Amino acid sequence: MKTWLFIQTISFESLSFYIVFNHEMTPVAWSSFFVSHAIACASFAVLSWLLLPHKYKFPLVSSAAFLFLFNFLLPLFGMIGTACSLLIALYLPRKQSQITWQECEELPLPQNPGDVLGNQYGAGALREILIHSDDPDRRALAVNAVCHLPRQQAVPLLQLALKDLSDDVRLLAYAALEGIESQINELISLFKKQYENTAQPDKAFDIAQQYWELCYLGIAEGVLKKHYLEQAEHYLKLSNEKEQRASNNLLLGRVLLEQQRPEQAIIYLTTALHGGLRVKQVAPYLAEAAYITGDYQKAKQYIAYFPDQKGERLSQIKEYWS
Repeated sequence: MKTWLFIQTISFESLSFYIVFNHEMTPVAWSSFFVSHAIACASFAVLSWLLLPHKYKFPLVSSAAFLFLFNFLLPLFGMIGTACSLLIALYLPRKQSQITWQECEELPLPQNPGDVLGNQYGAGALREILIHSDDPDRRALAVNAVCHLPRQQAVPLLQLALKDLSDDVRLLAYAALEGIESQINELISLFKKQYENTAQPDKAFDIAQQYWELCYLGIAEGVLKKHYLEQAEHYLKLSNEKEQRASNNLLLGRVLLEQQRPEQAIIYLTTALHGGLRVKQVAPYLAEAAYITGDYQKAKQYIAYFPDQKGERLSQIKEYWS
């Protein structure tokens, strides 16, 4: 039967193409073509259905209809595609590997043991090592690893290491902190020279941002911190005189908050909010300012904009106030 269907398919499909290429295409000729092509497609659809693996034969109507329409709508190419993509592919699937393991490259030991600590441990683990480890060499390695962390995470850990009983650990921590402070001061000097030449508001903002970085990271304390905050305020106001920006007002509001001047901070933070910043960006600082001034109702309104992610400090504050 399969042989008969195959011969019938070739015969009627050849006849349909013979009609197209050797006769003038009148309505009668077109009708003859479609009838002959339909018989060929029906024969090939039955042949393909018989050759399909058993699990693909059912449901009968949908599988047979797909095979017929695919061949009918793509004369000749549909049959070739069915034969290649369906029948051959189904009977000759890609071989699956029986190997359940894969050999991996053997990694050499690092030459610098500090690399191991830096790669394997985060800020929390390094803090635990600095506090609880009895081995001074291990604490020294932890200090070296801390130097690879972002500044915001590294500075508190380095300040913790300054209280270590080991002289080597304290010296390493002091050198690292000194290096961070020197980098920031070099940037301040560079930006000041550029500002003297161009007096652009961007440069004034960059200078203020570096002064704020010294305070925000906790590197500067006491009188020095007060001086840096005053310098940051000065350059932010210089930048605002030339061009009002939301980012300038936001940073200026934070500087004023750090100086315990919440009333003035609210003015600049509100200006930053109206300048295009999202409420979620400004809400934490407005809530802090409102809390310091004793306006707890206003503080609660801004706390409502805090994120809801579990584990975040702001989300914990929001949960406490809700």
